[in-house]
Amino acid sequence: MNRFFSVLPKFVCAGACFVAFMLCACEQKVEEIVDYTLVCYNDVWPMDEIRIDENPNDDIKALVRRIDLRYPVMLGDTLDVTILEFKSDVYALDYYMNSGRFQGIVPILRGSFLEQSIRSAARIFIFKHDSFRRYERSDLETYVHQFPNARHGGFPQEFLSLPFEHREPGHTSIQTKYFIGVKAYFPVLAQSYRDADLQWNVARSWDLVEENDFIAWGRQLSIVQPKGIYRETSTLYFNAGEGVNGMATRLPGGRVVAVWGYLDWTDLERKFFTASDRIYGARY
Repeated sequence: MNRFFSVLPKFVCAGACFVAFMLCACEQKVEEIVDYTLVCYNDVWPMDEIRIDENPNDDIKALVRRIDLRYPVMLGDTLDVTILEFKSDVYALDYYMNSGRFQGIVPILRGSFLEQSIRSAARIFIFKHDSFRRYERSDLETYVHQFPNARHGGFPQEFLSLPFEHREPGHTSIQTKYFIGVKAYFPVLAQSYRDADLQWNVARSWDLVEENDFIAWGRQLSIVQPKGIYRETSTLYFNAGEGVNGMATRLPGGRVVAVWGYLDWTDLERKFFTASDRIYGARY
């Protein structure tokens, strides 16, 4: 029997039951029909010039729709709302974290206007208003809650399946374009870890990954022959930089897990099995 599978918890039956759920739940696409003419801000109807772009040319990965609305809040003060709708939560979070455009709850002064933003599931809301009138955050959040699947802030539950011990605060990331320095064929969640002089990273795919996509990603890696450990046929062993060893596999059911860092193969293997156990047994 393959030794890798012997270290996995006995969740095979339960895991099979979750496959159908994961296929539906992990990729939360924005498919609901919203009548934007009925979306009010503080009992104010939007103005007639609602713009809906089903093919936005913003060079933003997985952006599927852009909506622009205006609200005549008071004389001389119009609230502009731009809604960016993404293919799924992970792409919205990736853009919100990595584009450099947003500052969380902190308003940004752009010219003579203030800009505030809220990410909710697969949508990002950008509010632009007169800089002399501060809009209450609670009013903006109430506005966002009118939309389907509203969920504010924080990291998705999928991050909870990554190991907890020795996490480095502020070193959590979403990777959708590149994964371990090569083209990404699927989005991943990554977390960095440090224990004394040891440093490593753990990543898992956002959802289930097709075998062909995993193979295509793996072909780009610098594959090596590990020393001092038993080599598994289901695992990729690679070099991710000077002194950086790495291991990756596609778990039964379809999730991908990878661990890489400045560790010898024995320490890396131990952390890889720990991460694989946790991610394989997670319900999300």
